[in-house]
Amino acid sequence: MNRLILFDIDGTLLDTGGAGRAALIDALEDVFGIPSHKAPELDLAGATDLGILRGLFTHAGAPLEEPGIQVFLAAYLNRLDARLRALEETKQPLRGVHDLLRMLSSQPATHLGLLTGNVRNGAMLKLASFGLHGIFAEGAFGDDHEDRNKLGPVAVQRMEAISGVRFPIEKIIVVGDTPKDIACARALGARCLAVATGAHSPDSLRAHSPWLCVDDFADPAHIATLLQTDS
Repeated sequence: MNRLILFDIDGTLLDTGGAGRAALIDALEDVFGIPSHKAPELDLAGATDLGILRGLFTHAGAPLEEPGIQVFLAAYLNRLDARLRALEETKQPLRGVHDLLRMLSSQPATHLGLLTGNVRNGAMLKLASFGLHGIFAEGAFGDDHEDRNKLGPVAVQRMEAISGVRFPIEKIIVVGDTPKDIACARALGARCLAVATGAHSPDSLRAHSPWLCVDDFADPAHIATLLQTDS
C-alpha cells in the first residue's frame, strides 16, 4: 500500500543557523527602511512565511496585500540566497537526514513530500543549499495559506496529482519539530512523528500528544522503520 510522508524543513531536516530570520529582518529594512534594532521579535517555530509577513507589515504600518507581498518576498529571497551562500561550504542537513531520506526514497510505495511554512522559493533555496534538492516531489508551502493547519490538504492534493496515487489518511505521516506541526497533522487527520531537533524538547512535544516523538534521526534505519508502520 502506498504511503505519504510529509516533511517540515527548518529544525526538522536542516538548521540554517538563523539565515532565514536574518533575511526577513534584512528585507524589512530593504523594503520599509526599518533597521534591525527596531525590528519586532519573530516567533518562527512552525510559523508560515505569510503569517510572519503579516506581523512585519503590521509593524511597518502597511497592509498585507499585493503587490507589496511580492516586493517583500523578492527582497527576502535575495537576502536569503546571499546568507545561505555565506554559510560554511561544509554545511550538512541534520544528523541522519541524508540516510533517512535515502532509505525512504528507495521504497517504491513510499512517497516523500513537503509540508512547510517556507514560501516555495525559499524552501527550494534552503533544500538546494543543503544538498536536498530533487528529493521531494511536491508539497504545500507558506505562500499557499497563512494558516499552517490549512496546508495539509493542499500537500496531499498535490502529491496525489503528481504521483497518480490516492493516499488513505491512515497512510499519511507528518514529520516536524514543533507543536504546530503536530496540530497541522491533527487538522489533516494524519499521524505526526515529532522530532526534537529544533527549539522544542521531547517532553514539550509529547505534551501535545503526537503519534510518536523521537529525539533525533541519529538512527535513520529505526526512524525509516517507524515511518513505514501502520500503527
